[in-house]
Amino acid sequence: MEIPSSCNTTSFESLKLSSSTQNTAIWGTASTGTCSIVFGLTPDGYETLRSQEIAGDVRSIAWSPSGRNLHALDSHSSQQLSTSISNFRISEDPTLQDVVGVDVLGNITNASQIFAHPTETLMYLVTKDTNELVVLSLAGDTLVNNSTTVLRYRLLPSSLDSTEFHTTSLAISASKNTLWTLSQSSRQAVITCFTLNITTGEVTNVAARASWQGVGEGQLTAAPFAGGDMVAIANSPTGYITILGLDRSVLDVAYSSQNHAIHDYLHPMIAEKSRRKGLHMAAPKVKSYGRALIDDYVNLGQSVWID
Repeated sequence: MEIPSSCNTTSFESLKLSSSTQNTAIWGTASTGTCSIVFGLTPDGYETLRSQEIAGDVRSIAWSPSGRNLHALDSHSSQQLSTSISNFRISEDPTLQDVVGVDVLGNITNASQIFAHPTETLMYLVTKDTNELVVLSLAGDTLVNNSTTVLRYRLLPSSLDSTEFHTTSLAISASKNTLWTLSQSSRQAVITCFTLNITTGEVTNVAARASWQGVGEGQLTAAPFAGGDMVAIANSPTGYITILGLDRSVLDVAYSSQNHAIHDYLHPMIAEKSRRKGLHMAAPKVKSYGRALIDDYVNLGQSVWID
């Protein structure tokens, strides 16, 4: 990995934290916008791990199902516009110096977040500018399998001008049944819920979609429990924490909830999928569990569920 002469990793513009059930430590990335590192910190703060500098903007990492590989997403690979993924091997005594390889995805630009399926060899990306969900297959759980087809899914309905939106976040529910994405414009946020094949992790369709008004750079965090397929959204709108889930019990002809006034910020959108006409059937909806204003003037960062 090339280290540019201008790389100064003492002054960072962004800091992202993560954790792994297989490796009891705090893991994260720090980026100046053009130069980044991946780091690890033991829970007691006694030992710090640090990768070599990466010539790019690394703001998202994902763990393989085995916990033995860490995938770091660089939105811009070196001086190119393509996206790349640096793959670190994590041993029993990790050093963050063992780079298995770097996958350069020449036809994917400005990816904003990466997420690995918890049990299957699939990785999911969202692109910031083209507002797409991209699904990649892995060879084992290490490098991208170039012999398979890269799958793409549109995140926004055709009724919206996608050039006004950018996609910032995705999450997979604890049940592994749903994948959520968040896209935002200067006036509106759109959340899309995809259903996943619980065995293979493949995307099957768009289950539901909803929107709300307001600006904010929101981040999704899935609940640690399976019931309700719930996610938390921090900072959309700015200063708010919102809890949403997938309700599979409501009918096409009605949308109701208890204390509807406190949930009326949420506007259901029609999911674009084929249905048999004239058939009275249940249609999943994005359900509000409420939201709270934390601060009017502060941008919120990542949120964490405590189980």
